[in-house]
Amino acid sequence: MKTITFFSVKGGTGKTTFNLLLASWLKYQCGKQVAVLDLDGPEYSLFNTRERELGYLKEQGSMLPKGWLYPVYRFPEQGLLDAAKEKMEELRADTDYLIIDFGGSFKITDPICRFVRERLLDLVVIPVELDGMIIASAKSLSSILKQMGQDSLLFFNMVHAKEKTALFDDLVDYFDKHGLQVSQNRIKTTIKLQRDCDRGTNFLRSTVGFPQKDMEKVNPAMIELFKEISGYGGE
Repeated sequence: MKTITFFSVKGGTGKTTFNLLLASWLKYQCGKQVAVLDLDGPEYSLFNTRERELGYLKEQGSMLPKGWLYPVYRFPEQGLLDAAKEKMEELRADTDYLIIDFGGSFKITDPICRFVRERLLDLVVIPVELDGMIIASAKSLSSILKQMGQDSLLFFNMVHAKEKTALFDDLVDYFDKHGLQVSQNRIKTTIKLQRDCDRGTNFLRSTVGFPQKDMEKVNPAMIELFKEISGYGGE
């Protein structure tokens, strides 16, 4: 079982959206056995997105095939860590990929710190934007993870068409000088990623399916990023 998380200590960088999309791509496009742990309480945004989608489908009278969905688990904040670790052991034998959505904090008492210390994560994927504070935060986080023996991968998100490629190339050199890994797949700004199924039919973000053709059209680097971090290049 490979355990992956998109994570950032800066709000609004899209970590939950990426965790959701990766899980959906692996399950619905690649046919992998996937499970999600939502440890971002008390909001539990990913879990609640699944609940909203199921409610919307019920209202529409739509039925999903048995066994179609990947499970999304959340846990009470009291005893969350032990419950999450127990669930991981339960899932290990029959799960190809476990995606974990953590809260956006990296203090010593936070779940992600314990998971890193106990070597429970295979990869932490960190979104970076052309914002000074986000760049500094991502560099600091990736450096700390490296010191802790945790593999991480930086990637550029919210890339606008008018932004010069040279800016990103300079940043790649900057991160490389510090021994930090950066993906060549750069994710451009896509408004549709902010829309769920109950906000109309023109959406990309979903826990019940993955619109491969639409994503290939509007943001093909997303697919390539998922192939890179999952190590899976299937069709």
